[in-house]
Amino acid sequence: MMKKLDVSGLEKLARELARSVRPGDRYFLSGPLGAGKSTFARAFIRSLGVKGAIPSPTFIMDSVYSIAGMGLEVHHMDLYRLEGYREEMLMLGFEEILESDAVVLVEWPERMEDFKERRGCTILISNGDSPDSRRVQVEWNLAGY
Repeated sequence: MMKKLDVSGLEKLARELARSVRPGDRYFLSGPLGAGKSTFARAFIRSLGVKGAIPSPTFIMDSVYSIAGMGLEVHHMDLYRLEGYREEMLMLGFEEILESDAVVLVEWPERMEDFKERRGCTILISNGDSPDSRRVQVEWNLAGY
């Protein structure tokens, strides 16, 4: 489904998806620089009860949050700095995380060789007609559910 949203609409979509989150869920956030991937991830994580700063993991590549009341571990990964080789994912332990029961939000999933085949929800965010508007497409790959 394609939606035209402003920033608050993008945050609302993130909160709606977070309401039904389950262990092992994957969210692949795709789009150009500045499109709103981190905005989406912050709203998603905050709606799970995380307080305080939720930085973009651009330089650290993986931020981890424990959601005590739900018994969830949430990973917010940013693959922008990767070249796209499977060996990088293995070396950094990202493959192990993606095979775990953790909830994982991945920015720049295109840097994974096989992300299109992975089970999860892809959120494609692109710039809209004005600086505050975005086009958002949500696609589900339910393989393995």
